[in-house]
Order: sequence, then C-alpha cells, then structure tokens
Amino acid sequence: MKIGTPPPVTDLRPELPSDLARIIRRCLEKDPRQRVQTARDVSNEFRDLARHSSRTVAPATTSVVPVVSKTDSGASRADEGFWVAVLPFKYSGSNAELAALAEGLTEDIVTGLSRFSYLRVIARTAKYSSESGDVRAIGKELGASYVMEGSLRQAGTRMRLAVQLIDTTSGAHLWADTFDRAFASEGIFELQDNLVPRIVSTVAETHGVLPYSMSQTLRDRNPDELTPYEALLRGFAYFKHVNAADHAGARAALEKAVQQAPGNADCWAMLSMLYREENNHGFNVRPDPIGRALAAARRAVDMAPSNHLAHHALASVLFFRRETQAFRSAAQRAIELNPMDGFTIGYIGFLISYSGDWERGCALMEQARNLNPNHPGWYWFPPFFNAYRKGDYHAALGFALKVNMPGFWRNELALAATYGQLGELELAHNAARELLIARPDFSAVAWEECRKWWDPDLVGQIVDGLRKAGLEISGGTGTP
Repeated sequence: MKIGTPPPVTDLRPELPSDLARIIRRCLEKDPRQRVQTARDVSNEFRDLARHSSRTVAPATTSVVPVVSKTDSGASRADEGFWVAVLPFKYSGSNAELAALAEGLTEDIVTGLSRFSYLRVIARTAKYSSESGDVRAIGKELGASYVMEGSLRQAGTRMRLAVQLIDTTSGAHLWADTFDRAFASEGIFELQDNLVPRIVSTVAETHGVLPYSMSQTLRDRNPDELTPYEALLRGFAYFKHVNAADHAGARAALEKAVQQAPGNADCWAMLSMLYREENNHGFNVRPDPIGRALAAARRAVDMAPSNHLAHHALASVLFFRRETQAFRSAAQRAIELNPMDGFTIGYIGFLISYSGDWERGCALMEQARNLNPNHPGWYWFPPFFNAYRKGDYHAALGFALKVNMPGFWRNELALAATYGQLGELELAHNAARELLIARPDFSAVAWEECRKWWDPDLVGQIVDGLRKAGLEISGGTGTP
C-alpha cells in the first residue's frame, strides 16, 4: 500500500455495498486528479447510486469491486457475466521495496480498472497471494471469467514486471507483456505511474483486450436476446470493425437495452455514439442522427455526471454541432474523469485536431497510442491530415500507410488524395477505386462529407488531391 494512502473502508466495514465503498475511496484518494472534485459530484454519485439500487434490471454504471471472503464460492457472479479478478502481484525476493511495489501495482491496477464503468472487477483476493494454483480453478472459485496476475523480478538495478490476462474458461492467455525498467527505491511511485496506465488501458479501454474478448462472444447473437449489459458489450464490437452490419446489430441491441434499463447511463452513452456514427459514416441512417445522439448523451450525463463515457459521447456530438467551446469543455471533463482510457483520449484528440488545434490534438493522439499499443489504425489520421494540410505529402503518405485499414473509406480517401498530390497516378487510381467501392456515392457527396470533419481550406486541398486521383467531383472550393 502506498505511504499515506488510507486503508480501504471495507477493511473496517466489510458489509458496506461495494459502490458506496468506491465513492468513499474516491473522496479519500491521495492523488487530486483521481479524487472527487466537488460536493456536487459527491451528491451526484449518491443520487446515481440510489437510482441504480432501486432497479433490478440495470447493471451498475460503475465498476463493482467486491470484497472476496473465504466463504464466497463465486457462483452468483458466474451467472452474471464477465467478471475480472486481479490477483496480488507476486514477488518472492527479500527486497521490501519491491514487495511494496508489487502491492502498489496491484492496488493501482484495481483502481484503474474500476474507472471503467462497464467492467466488473473482483479485488482483495489476498488468500491467493501465496498460491500457485491453477488459474482456471481460481477463476471458478471466484466466479471470474478472466484473471490478471503478475510477477516481479530483480537483477541488479533492473526490474522486470511480467503481466498476463487469462480466460478462465479456456485457459487461454488473452494478453501478456513484459516491462523492463530501471529500479530505485525513490522512484517507486514514478514506476507505478509509468506502468499502471499502460496496463489498464491496454486491457480495459474500448479497443482493449477485455472489451474485445467479451464483445466477440456476443457478436453473432440475436440483438433481441441480449441483456442490457450484453448489449453494451455488443457496442464495443462495432468500434472494432466499423461496418454497417455491426452498427445495425449494436444499435438494435442498445435501443432495446435502454427500454429495459432506462437508468443505465453506459447504454445511453453507447447508443449516443452509435447514433453519431450514422452521421459520421452513413451507416443505417435514420432522420436527425445528431439530434438523437445529443438527446441520448445528455440523458447519460444527467444520470451519471461522473461517467466518462457519457461526457465522451456528449463532447463528440457537440463537435459535430459546431459548438466548439462546449465541445472542448465536455472533452476535458471526459479525459479528467478517466485519464487511463486511451480510446477517449484518442477520439477526443482526433476531434480537437480537426477543430483546428492540431498541436494539442496530435499530442493527445500520441498519448493514446502510447497507452495502448494495440490501438486501431485510425489513431494515425490526425498526424496524417496535419502533414497533408502543410503540403508535406511524403510525410503524410508515411502516416497514411500506418493506418492500414483496407476497405475503410477514410483510409482509401487518404491514400487517393496523397498519391494524387504526389503524382503516383496508378496508385492514386487504385485507391480512388477502393474508395468508391466502400462509398459508391462519394463523388456526389464529397464536399458535404468532408465538411463534417475539416475546415474549408483543408477540404479544398483534399478534393484537389482526389481529383488528381481521377475522381470526378463537381463544384469549387467550399461549394457543396
């Protein structure tokens, strides 16, 4: 445990509900960035807690971090879906400082995972700290679908941390990584601050290992058969694949979910994002997608003012409504609420770049890429368009090739426009052909589509490149 950090309230009052314990823990958080900021936020948390405790159909909008007793068989959790247990990280040497680091890493990772309202986290599994038993058996006893474990070793002034995430049903290793760092006793907190965000984001964010694993098991299920919590997870599958079929299934599941569980802020936030995607990519469009997205996002924020996904959804809608000041305020709030969510940081950085603050936006995108090395290719779009708008087409091409999302219309647009500007006509024509396969109507809607995202000067520059690639796009600069 970190020096100066108060012990968990559940050590003294194990009967307290886990959500109440979480609120108390946030009030006492040593790091001011992670602490509840105002009395109003505390009031909103309790209001949200009361609302959810009065409903039996809606899963909590905050992560559940239960205390595991020796008599808890985990059977009830096994029936509830996807739980992840964090076992105490192991260190078998005699260095007390490394032992303290192992304990601190475990606590910080649990806290970080608990920031993701859609995760169900089992913590305080101390009875397993000295056991080397079968992880599948441990998962069964705890009722956990997934188990994270880690170990520390030391060689001179170097420290090696090995972490793995295991599916307790199949025994498969879903993710494993090794981190080598210099170790000094005075740098323990810096080590934790360096390692924990990357581990947490890689595992927990929208493009992380856990949401991917959980959502893939539901991707082919009938949307009408999904529970609200499963519908939320189905939404993550869309953001992995970004296509019309996944969008339709996820939207249908979430529309049913908010009818069944109207108090579930996560579901409203995810539904808002899917409505927004109708506008962004032309998938399964119905009337007024941005209006519906705004209503859903505001409902999510009203229900759970401390839910970062709700503020993420609201910020993105405000961007497309061209409410720049309100967008930046909501965007900052989303990042503050969960600075370990690489997806939120990345998407906000994506939009901040396109709002004209290229330096800030590209810096956020770099931060997001560092948080989760398994990020999707579109994280390279802001540096691509930044180089393109400056006329540095060779640098732009390098970023466009890193995107590597064949068949995605914006990927083909980037390649076609850049090859067109570079005079690589055969490659430009090939990319333009792929763009029209992905979006057959693109030549007719090019101005309208591009103006959703970029300022008039950049739109004109993009259209110029597309024309050089052979696309017949009517109208002049700024003309729809």
